[in-house]
Amino acid sequence: MERVNAALTGRFERPLLQWLCERMPPWVTSDRLTALGVAGAALAFAGYWQSGSSPAWLWLSCLGIALNWFGDSLDGSLARHRARERPKYGFFLDHMTDTLAMALIALGIGCSPYGAMTSAMAVLLGYYVMVILTMVTSKATGVFAISFAGVGPTEIRLFIIACTIAAFVWPTPVFDWMGMRFTLYDGVMVGLTGLLVATCAFQAVQTARMLAVQDPPRD
Repeated sequence: MERVNAALTGRFERPLLQWLCERMPPWVTSDRLTALGVAGAALAFAGYWQSGSSPAWLWLSCLGIALNWFGDSLDGSLARHRARERPKYGFFLDHMTDTLAMALIALGIGCSPYGAMTSAMAVLLGYYVMVILTMVTSKATGVFAISFAGVGPTEIRLFIIACTIAAFVWPTPVFDWMGMRFTLYDGVMVGLTGLLVATCAFQAVQTARMLAVQDPPRD
Protein backbone atom coordinates (compact mmCIF):
# COMPACT_ATOMS: atom_id res chain seq x y z
CA MET A 1 0.00 0.00 0.00
CA GLU A 2 1.33 3.43 -0.97
CA ARG A 3 1.51 5.98 1.86
CA VAL A 4 0.98 9.62 0.87
CA ASN A 5 1.76 12.42 3.34
CA ALA A 6 1.52 15.92 1.87
CA ALA A 7 1.04 17.64 5.22
CA LEU A 8 2.28 21.20 5.64
CA THR A 9 4.70 20.14 8.39
CA GLY A 10 5.87 17.04 6.53
CA ARG A 11 9.11 18.49 5.16
CA PHE A 12 10.17 19.43 8.70
CA GLU A 13 8.70 16.43 10.49
CA ARG A 14 10.23 13.69 8.34
CA PRO A 15 13.89 14.75 8.88
CA LEU A 16 13.19 15.22 12.60
CA LEU A 17 11.72 11.72 12.92
CA GLN A 18 14.68 10.26 11.04
CA TRP A 19 17.09 12.11 13.35
CA LEU A 20 15.26 10.81 16.42
CA CYS A 21 15.16 7.23 15.10
CA GLU A 22 18.92 7.24 14.56
CA ARG A 23 19.47 8.22 18.20
CA MET A 24 16.81 6.09 19.87
CA PRO A 25 18.29 3.68 22.46
CA PRO A 26 17.75 -0.07 21.87
CA TRP A 27 15.35 -0.44 24.81
CA VAL A 28 12.87 1.91 23.13
CA THR A 29 10.58 -0.22 20.98
CA SER A 30 7.69 0.59 18.68
CA ASP A 31 5.17 -0.94 21.10
CA ARG A 32 6.51 1.18 23.95
CA LEU A 33 6.23 4.29 21.82
CA THR A 34 2.64 3.37 20.98
CA ALA A 35 1.92 3.00 24.70
CA LEU A 36 3.56 6.39 25.33
CA GLY A 37 1.26 7.96 22.74
CA VAL A 38 -1.83 6.63 24.51
CA ALA A 39 -0.43 7.71 27.89
CA GLY A 40 0.06 11.20 26.47
CA ALA A 41 -3.58 11.32 25.40
CA ALA A 42 -4.59 10.23 28.92
CA LEU A 43 -2.49 13.08 30.36
CA ALA A 44 -4.23 15.50 28.00
CA PHE A 45 -7.60 14.22 29.22
CA ALA A 46 -6.55 14.69 32.85
CA GLY A 47 -5.29 18.21 32.22
CA TYR A 48 -8.48 19.35 30.51
CA TRP A 49 -10.62 17.64 33.14
CA GLN A 50 -8.81 19.43 35.98
CA SER A 51 -8.60 22.80 34.22
CA GLY A 52 -11.86 23.86 35.85
CA SER A 53 -10.02 24.06 39.17
CA SER A 54 -7.02 25.91 37.70
CA PRO A 55 -6.15 26.94 34.13
CA ALA A 56 -2.55 25.89 34.86
CA TRP A 57 -3.66 22.29 34.24
CA LEU A 58 -3.90 23.18 30.57
CA TRP A 59 -0.12 22.91 30.37
CA LEU A 60 -0.42 19.25 31.32
CA SER A 61 -2.75 18.84 28.35
CA CYS A 62 -0.19 20.47 26.05
CA LEU A 63 2.51 18.13 27.37
CA GLY A 64 0.21 15.16 26.89
CA ILE A 65 -0.55 16.07 23.28
CA ALA A 66 3.18 16.52 22.60
CA LEU A 67 3.87 13.06 24.06
CA ASN A 68 1.04 11.67 21.96
CA TRP A 69 2.70 13.10 18.85
CA PHE A 70 6.08 11.71 19.90
CA GLY A 71 4.80 8.19 20.46
CA ASP A 72 2.37 8.03 17.57
CA SER A 73 4.72 9.55 15.00
CA LEU A 74 7.77 7.54 16.01
CA ASP A 75 6.38 4.03 16.54
CA GLY A 76 6.03 3.20 12.85
CA SER A 77 9.06 5.29 11.86
CA LEU A 78 11.27 3.39 14.30
CA ALA A 79 10.02 0.02 13.05
CA ARG A 80 10.82 0.98 9.46
CA HIS A 81 14.21 2.41 10.46
CA ARG A 82 15.17 -0.84 12.18
CA ALA A 83 13.61 -2.97 9.41
CA ARG A 84 11.29 -4.58 11.95
CA GLU A 85 7.96 -3.75 10.35
CA ARG A 86 4.95 -5.84 11.25
CA PRO A 87 2.54 -4.51 8.61
CA LYS A 88 -0.71 -6.13 9.74
CA TYR A 89 -0.13 -5.90 13.48
CA GLY A 90 1.36 -2.41 13.27
CA PHE A 91 -1.42 -1.06 11.08
CA PHE A 92 -4.13 -2.44 13.35
CA LEU A 93 -2.52 -1.34 16.62
CA ASP A 94 -1.56 2.10 15.35
CA HIS A 95 -5.01 3.04 14.13
CA MET A 96 -6.91 1.55 17.03
CA THR A 97 -4.75 3.43 19.53
CA ASP A 98 -5.14 6.62 17.46
CA THR A 99 -8.90 6.18 17.71
CA LEU A 100 -8.66 5.82 21.49
CA ALA A 101 -6.24 8.73 21.86
CA MET A 102 -8.43 11.18 19.95
CA ALA A 103 -11.44 10.07 21.99
CA LEU A 104 -9.56 10.77 25.23
CA ILE A 105 -8.51 14.24 24.06
CA ALA A 106 -12.02 15.11 22.86
CA LEU A 107 -13.61 13.83 26.09
CA GLY A 108 -11.15 15.91 28.08
CA ILE A 109 -12.03 19.07 26.16
CA GLY A 110 -15.71 18.31 26.70
CA CYS A 111 -15.11 17.99 30.46
CA SER A 112 -13.30 21.34 30.60
CA PRO A 113 -14.97 24.73 31.09
CA TYR A 114 -13.73 25.82 27.67
CA GLY A 115 -16.02 23.73 25.49
CA ALA A 116 -19.27 21.80 25.71
CA MET A 117 -19.28 18.02 25.50
CA THR A 118 -21.64 18.18 22.51
CA SER A 119 -19.17 20.36 20.58
CA ALA A 120 -16.25 18.09 21.45
CA MET A 121 -18.19 14.99 20.40
CA ALA A 122 -19.18 16.67 17.13
CA VAL A 123 -15.52 17.26 16.28
CA LEU A 124 -14.68 13.68 17.26
CA LEU A 125 -17.44 12.44 14.96
CA GLY A 126 -16.04 14.57 12.13
CA TYR A 127 -12.58 13.15 12.78
CA TYR A 128 -13.91 9.59 12.72
CA VAL A 129 -15.71 10.31 9.43
CA MET A 130 -12.35 11.28 7.94
CA VAL A 131 -10.77 8.11 9.35
CA ILE A 132 -13.48 6.02 7.69
CA LEU A 133 -12.88 7.87 4.42
CA THR A 134 -9.14 7.17 4.65
CA MET A 135 -9.64 3.47 5.34
CA VAL A 136 -12.24 2.94 2.60
CA THR A 137 -10.16 4.92 0.09
CA SER A 138 -7.03 2.90 0.89
CA LYS A 139 -8.93 -0.34 0.31
CA ALA A 140 -10.38 0.86 -3.01
CA THR A 141 -7.31 2.61 -4.43
CA GLY A 142 -4.30 1.13 -2.62
CA VAL A 143 -3.29 4.63 -1.51
CA PHE A 144 -3.27 5.51 2.19
CA ALA A 145 -3.57 9.30 2.47
CA ILE A 146 -2.26 10.59 5.80
CA SER A 147 -3.24 14.19 5.06
CA PHE A 148 -5.93 16.09 3.21
CA ALA A 149 -5.45 19.62 1.85
CA GLY A 150 -2.11 19.81 3.67
CA VAL A 151 -3.63 18.93 7.05
CA GLY A 152 -2.69 15.74 8.87
CA PRO A 153 -2.54 14.50 12.47
CA THR A 154 0.41 16.74 13.36
CA GLU A 155 -1.37 19.87 12.13
CA ILE A 156 -4.45 18.90 14.14
CA ARG A 157 -2.36 18.46 17.29
CA LEU A 158 -0.63 21.81 16.76
CA PHE A 159 -4.01 23.49 16.34
CA ILE A 160 -5.31 21.94 19.57
CA ILE A 161 -2.17 23.03 21.45
CA ALA A 162 -2.47 26.58 20.05
CA CYS A 163 -6.10 26.81 21.19
CA THR A 164 -5.17 25.38 24.59
CA ILE A 165 -2.43 27.97 25.11
CA ALA A 166 -4.80 30.72 23.96
CA ALA A 167 -7.35 29.54 26.53
CA PHE A 168 -4.71 29.88 29.25
CA VAL A 169 -3.38 33.26 28.15
CA TRP A 170 -6.61 35.09 27.33
CA PRO A 171 -10.05 35.06 28.93
CA THR A 172 -12.46 32.83 27.03
CA PRO A 173 -15.42 34.74 25.55
CA VAL A 174 -18.75 33.26 26.64
CA PHE A 175 -22.03 33.84 24.81
CA ASP A 176 -25.68 33.15 25.54
CA TRP A 177 -28.04 32.24 22.74
CA MET A 178 -31.63 31.09 23.26
CA GLY A 179 -30.83 30.21 26.84
CA MET A 180 -27.77 28.18 25.87
CA ARG A 181 -24.23 28.99 27.02
CA PHE A 182 -21.39 28.51 24.59
CA THR A 183 -17.80 29.68 24.35
CA LEU A 184 -15.61 30.87 21.52
CA TYR A 185 -14.07 27.39 21.37
CA ASP A 186 -17.51 25.83 20.92
CA GLY A 187 -17.81 27.96 17.79
CA VAL A 188 -14.37 26.85 16.65
CA MET A 189 -15.28 23.19 17.17
CA VAL A 190 -18.59 23.51 15.34
CA GLY A 191 -16.81 25.19 12.43
CA LEU A 192 -14.12 22.52 12.41
CA THR A 193 -16.78 19.80 12.38
CA GLY A 194 -18.41 21.37 9.34
CA LEU A 195 -15.04 21.62 7.61
CA LEU A 196 -14.23 17.96 8.28
CA VAL A 197 -17.60 16.76 6.99
CA ALA A 198 -17.38 18.99 3.90
CA THR A 199 -13.84 17.76 3.18
CA CYS A 200 -15.01 14.16 3.51
CA ALA A 201 -17.91 14.74 1.12
CA PHE A 202 -15.69 16.47 -1.45
CA GLN A 203 -12.99 13.79 -1.32
CA ALA A 204 -15.57 11.01 -1.48
CA VAL A 205 -17.14 12.47 -4.63
CA GLN A 206 -13.73 13.00 -6.26
CA THR A 207 -12.61 9.46 -5.46
CA ALA A 208 -15.90 7.95 -6.65
CA ARG A 209 -15.57 9.75 -9.98
CA MET A 210 -12.00 8.55 -10.41
CA LEU A 211 -12.94 4.95 -9.59
CA ALA A 212 -15.93 5.09 -11.95
CA VAL A 213 -13.50 5.77 -14.81
CA GLN A 214 -11.00 3.13 -13.68
CA ASP A 215 -13.69 0.52 -13.04
CA PRO A 216 -16.40 1.09 -15.70
CA PRO A 217 -19.62 -0.95 -15.83
CA ARG A 218 -19.43 -4.21 -17.72
CA ASP A 219 -22.04 -4.90 -20.40
